[in-house]
Amino acid sequence: MAEQQPTEQELQDIADFKWLMSDHRGRRFMWRTLGHCRLFQGSIGPTDAITNFNEGQRNVGLLLLSQVNDLTPSLYAVMAAENAPQPIDEQPQETDE
Repeated sequence: MAEQQPTEQELQDIADFKWLMSDHRGRRFMWRTLGHCRLFQGSIGPTDAITNFNEGQRNVGLLLLSQVNDLTPSLYAVMAAENAPQPIDEQPQETDE
Protein backbone atom coordinates (compact mmCIF):
# COMPACT_ATOMS: atom_id res chain seq x y z
CA MET A 1 0.00 0.00 0.00
CA ALA A 2 1.52 3.33 -1.08
CA GLU A 3 2.08 6.02 1.51
CA GLN A 4 -0.04 9.12 1.02
CA GLN A 5 1.94 12.23 0.11
CA PRO A 6 1.72 15.11 2.61
CA THR A 7 -0.48 18.02 1.61
CA GLU A 8 0.92 21.48 0.98
CA GLN A 9 -0.46 22.59 4.37
CA GLU A 10 1.22 19.66 6.16
CA LEU A 11 4.54 20.49 4.47
CA GLN A 12 4.15 24.12 5.57
CA ASP A 13 3.40 23.02 9.16
CA ILE A 14 6.54 20.87 9.18
CA ALA A 15 8.65 23.72 7.80
CA ASP A 16 7.20 26.12 10.39
CA PHE A 17 7.99 23.73 13.24
CA LYS A 18 11.55 23.16 12.02
CA TRP A 19 12.00 26.92 11.75
CA LEU A 20 10.78 27.38 15.34
CA MET A 21 13.15 24.74 16.67
CA SER A 22 16.11 26.01 14.65
CA ASP A 23 16.51 29.12 16.82
CA HIS A 24 17.34 29.32 20.53
CA ARG A 25 14.34 31.63 21.08
CA GLY A 26 11.98 29.09 19.52
CA ARG A 27 13.47 26.28 21.62
CA ARG A 28 13.10 28.45 24.75
CA PHE A 29 9.45 29.06 23.84
CA MET A 30 8.91 25.33 23.26
CA TRP A 31 10.58 24.38 26.57
CA ARG A 32 8.44 26.89 28.46
CA THR A 33 5.29 25.66 26.68
CA LEU A 34 6.09 22.02 27.49
CA GLY A 35 6.50 23.07 31.13
CA HIS A 36 3.13 24.82 31.13
CA CYS A 37 1.61 21.63 29.74
CA ARG A 38 2.67 19.77 32.91
CA LEU A 39 4.22 17.11 30.71
CA PHE A 40 6.50 15.69 33.37
CA GLN A 41 4.18 16.12 36.35
CA GLY A 42 1.38 14.01 37.72
CA SER A 43 -2.10 14.76 36.43
CA ILE A 44 -4.14 13.57 39.39
CA GLY A 45 -5.91 16.46 41.10
CA PRO A 46 -8.28 16.76 44.05
CA THR A 47 -11.32 16.51 41.76
CA ASP A 48 -12.13 14.70 38.53
CA ALA A 49 -12.51 18.04 36.77
CA ILE A 50 -9.01 19.16 37.72
CA THR A 51 -7.57 15.76 36.73
CA ASN A 52 -9.33 15.99 33.35
CA PHE A 53 -8.05 19.54 32.83
CA ASN A 54 -4.50 18.48 33.70
CA GLU A 55 -4.72 15.54 31.31
CA GLY A 56 -5.88 17.89 28.55
CA GLN A 57 -2.85 20.10 29.12
CA ARG A 58 -0.60 17.04 29.15
CA ASN A 59 -2.15 15.80 25.90
CA VAL A 60 -1.13 19.05 24.18
CA GLY A 61 2.38 18.65 25.60
CA LEU A 62 2.60 15.09 24.32
CA LEU A 63 1.60 16.27 20.84
CA LEU A 64 4.32 18.94 20.87
CA LEU A 65 6.91 16.52 22.25
CA SER A 66 6.09 13.99 19.55
CA GLN A 67 6.60 16.70 16.92
CA VAL A 68 9.98 17.59 18.45
CA ASN A 69 11.00 13.92 18.42
CA ASP A 70 9.66 13.23 14.91
CA LEU A 71 10.78 16.40 13.12
CA THR A 72 13.84 17.64 15.03
CA PRO A 73 15.02 14.76 17.25
CA SER A 74 18.56 16.05 17.74
CA LEU A 75 17.29 19.40 19.01
CA TYR A 76 15.54 18.04 22.13
CA ALA A 77 18.90 17.57 23.87
CA VAL A 78 20.00 21.01 22.70
CA MET A 79 16.77 22.54 24.01
CA ALA A 80 17.12 20.78 27.38
CA ALA A 81 20.75 21.87 27.76
CA GLU A 82 19.96 25.47 26.85
CA ASN A 83 17.19 25.62 29.44
CA ALA A 84 18.86 23.70 32.27
CA PRO A 85 19.18 25.66 35.49
CA GLN A 86 22.56 27.36 35.62
CA PRO A 87 24.57 27.49 38.84
CA ILE A 88 24.86 30.91 40.37
CA ASP A 89 28.43 32.15 40.23
CA GLU A 90 29.85 32.56 43.68
CA GLN A 91 30.23 36.22 44.45
CA PRO A 92 33.08 37.31 46.72
CA GLN A 93 31.79 37.94 50.21
CA GLU A 94 32.18 41.46 51.48
CA THR A 95 33.99 41.71 54.76
CA ASP A 96 33.88 44.39 57.43
CA GLU A 97 37.61 44.94 57.40
